[in-house]
Amino acid sequence: MQPPLTDSQTYYFEIGAGQWRGSFSFRITDSDRYKRSSLTRKQRLLVRGMALTHRLTGNSRIDSDVWARPEGGEAGVAGNTVRISRFGITLYLLKETYTLDKNGSDVAVHAHERFGPIPFLFNDEKRHSAVIHADGMSSTYYIPLLGADWKATYAVRPDHAHIDGLLTCPWAQATETIDRDNRRASRARSL
Repeated sequence: MQPPLTDSQTYYFEIGAGQWRGSFSFRITDSDRYKRSSLTRKQRLLVRGMALTHRLTGNSRIDSDVWARPEGGEAGVAGNTVRISRFGITLYLLKETYTLDKNGSDVAVHAHERFGPIPFLFNDEKRHSAVIHADGMSSTYYIPLLGADWKATYAVRPDHAHIDGLLTCPWAQATETIDRDNRRASRARSL
């Protein structure tokens, strides 16, 4: 008999695996703190570009493809490719691998990210942590991003077909509202 799934296994293998699509917004919430922050010139360029794009053109589209390998590592491995785009132009591309801890809630994240449409510019690689909460219905990620420490919280709606995300740092906020993309659901949940 198979043991019950842990919170993190439920989150990535049962709820998350598959295709997701929705909207993404980004805005600077505290201009004074942003101006006083120790961001590099490149980070400021990226932040201003993202904020200006959203202010002028509205929310962006977000696509997410989550795969699961329950047999990987001690408690399983999952991954996610996220693309944020506007008018078909990639604003942000993220490829993450999640290594689940056997304690059932902690996750080690290895991320490769790209800002903007040009593949060889503005790339970064980083490692950070996440915690999956009770019954796999919510999560918290602690992300070094754009020169700040971000906290990203995600809440799964009861139907398991919608996820709401809020990402915050001392001077900015982003939101994600994503829905399971049933048009592409015929693809296998585990690759």
